[in-house]
Amino acid sequence: MLNRYLSAVILSGLITSPALLFAQTPTPSSLDDTLQLNEVVVRGYATNRRLLETPASVGLLTRRDLNQRFGTPTIVPSLNTLPGVRADERSPGSYRLAIRGSAIRSPFGVRNVKTYWNELPLTDAGGNTPLNALDVRALGRIEVIKGPSGSLYGAGTGGTVLFSGLGVPAGKTNIELSALGGSYGLYGNGVAVQTGKNNSAISLSYNHLQSDGYREQSAVVRDNISLIGSFSVSPKRTISVLGLYSDLHYQTPGGLTEAQFRANPRASRPATATLPSSAAQQAGIYQKVGYLGFSHEYRWNDRIQNTTVIYGSTTDFANPFITNYEKRTDQGIGGRTITQIRFPNGPLPTTFTVGAELLRNFTVDRNFGNRGGTPDTIQTDEELTARQSTVFAQAETVLPARFRLTAGLSRNDVRYGFTRFPVRSAGALPATTLTRNFSPVWLPRVALLRTFGNNLSAFASISTGYSAPSSQEVRPSAGGFNTTLDPELGTNYEVGLRGSAFNSRFRFDVTLYQFYLRQTIVRRSNAAGAEFFVNAGRTDQRGLEAQLSYDFISPYKASSFSLLRIWHSMTLTNYRFRDYQQGTTDLSNNRVPGVAPTTLVTGLDAETRLGVYAHVTFQFLDPFPLTDANTVTSDPTRLLQATVGFRRPLGQHWTLDIYASGDNLLNQTYSLGYDLNAVGNRFYNAAPTRNGVGGVRLSVKW
Repeated sequence: MLNRYLSAVILSGLITSPALLFAQTPTPSSLDDTLQLNEVVVRGYATNRRLLETPASVGLLTRRDLNQRFGTPTIVPSLNTLPGVRADERSPGSYRLAIRGSAIRSPFGVRNVKTYWNELPLTDAGGNTPLNALDVRALGRIEVIKGPSGSLYGAGTGGTVLFSGLGVPAGKTNIELSALGGSYGLYGNGVAVQTGKNNSAISLSYNHLQSDGYREQSAVVRDNISLIGSFSVSPKRTISVLGLYSDLHYQTPGGLTEAQFRANPRASRPATATLPSSAAQQAGIYQKVGYLGFSHEYRWNDRIQNTTVIYGSTTDFANPFITNYEKRTDQGIGGRTITQIRFPNGPLPTTFTVGAELLRNFTVDRNFGNRGGTPDTIQTDEELTARQSTVFAQAETVLPARFRLTAGLSRNDVRYGFTRFPVRSAGALPATTLTRNFSPVWLPRVALLRTFGNNLSAFASISTGYSAPSSQEVRPSAGGFNTTLDPELGTNYEVGLRGSAFNSRFRFDVTLYQFYLRQTIVRRSNAAGAEFFVNAGRTDQRGLEAQLSYDFISPYKASSFSLLRIWHSMTLTNYRFRDYQQGTTDLSNNRVPGVAPTTLVTGLDAETRLGVYAHVTFQFLDPFPLTDANTVTSDPTRLLQATVGFRRPLGQHWTLDIYASGDNLLNQTYSLGYDLNAVGNRFYNAAPTRNGVGGVRLSVKW
């Protein structure tokens, strides 16, 4: 039997085809992420190959990482254990995700990152992702592809995230009930049902979460429902379905100046001489998201298979802000088809992947005056259409001397249409119609990998990235339609080394990259705090990412511990502006704001055969600039988190899991999510001081 393993930080479950992503094969424990190295398969770039044989920088999170290491049910701390990935929660429910620094253009939300649930696109045609519509308790696995991946996943420079749901036990039914409570009025509950038959697998989950919040005006209430099903209707055909619904309301306390932050970090944004406070205007987000997608996989034979997906989405969005009240409805539709053709027996075994993706969104957006949280007189009435199309092809060839060559190419086309209708106060004016069609671009990617035995591999890749402005950038909250904003375009050079030693108890994954980005998009704010966007010349982005882990216990040796692991992730960056002129000021060679030069995360995972487990995580970020001019810097972040619990079978069918978790155990006053280039120097969004959460999970399987 092979005695090779990958760590919890860099490994995933066994997946052999897109249809099986809905019905994963069971492992000895629902949280067990210790698999044989030859069985650790990643989905990135449609290769379904071992991580060791994947010529790309990939970060993986298993169910242990997502649902056990941290007690609070949020996706943020798990993502922050991956090198090169930074997630913020400026207020509860307000997520921001940066892969290799891509948050420089995201004042809020997730932009410039493509996301998929299996093959179903979650990112809309306007380049926006409702990450806060997902509940981490319904996720079983996340795979993060870092850097440009447009050769297969369409336009973008920030990376790609692939989600999967909870695993379904083969031939069994499992029901899990959960409840939790914690500091600042935190309360949540959930139920998950999975059932697996010979030709079907179904997973249904409901999760509720609410909190009063650490700061004033920072309460949140969220309800999520997800339905995932996979049905083998014939030996060659599999049909799958994904349904998601999220009802989310969270208050937005607003940013504070440094003086306000030091004096009272729990305060919301106060009133000024010209503007009311966040609390007075009942600032917040009301968001309802519905998503329904279908997947059809057909296998002609053992060499040719196709997966085609279609989806529809709807979003009902309202945002009472300090200066206005926005109401927005959005309907999205799209599809993706991907075909793989394998030639395994030729002199150079090759797999061809070809496909296309088409996304379209229609948005109706109206702005009103805000009178204490109630919409007042209409100010603007606008419609926006977005369309994004991608055609792609990829060839993966096994070469002599244990080399593997991957070459891909895609064509990307992004178009916007904008109409502004006159409002009553403006009189009988005609509607204004504008379009912005960006020139289609071709994005190539080439990667070469070589394996050295079964425990070591090295790769090098060159890829191109292209990111058109998102719908929230061509039509920003400052109003109007930006017809001058240009897409980002860049080239990424990357080398990596990954492997294991000492009977696979020591594992490592190291990547070095340099990304040259042109026409970098950055955020600006007007006097009222509404944002708009401009191009900022070039940026040079250099980085080193590393993951290390060591298992003190071999699973094949008798011990009271089933797991005792120490792990470490490190991110070193040097991101600089080039040829960047802001008015009469030359900002060339300044550091790009929002990107820490050094990020270190260290953890200890321990599990005993009696059922006691513990996870300790320490995170450090050194100061980084908060403005393009580099005149203001952040505080260093030192964050200690720990979870202890007891998980034990009760007879043959029941399992009990009780846990307690502490966050910010060093009781630091820090900001989780700075507002970059903030007007009025309101950079700070205070995170909770020392706080805790406790919970219980009870499951039955038959």
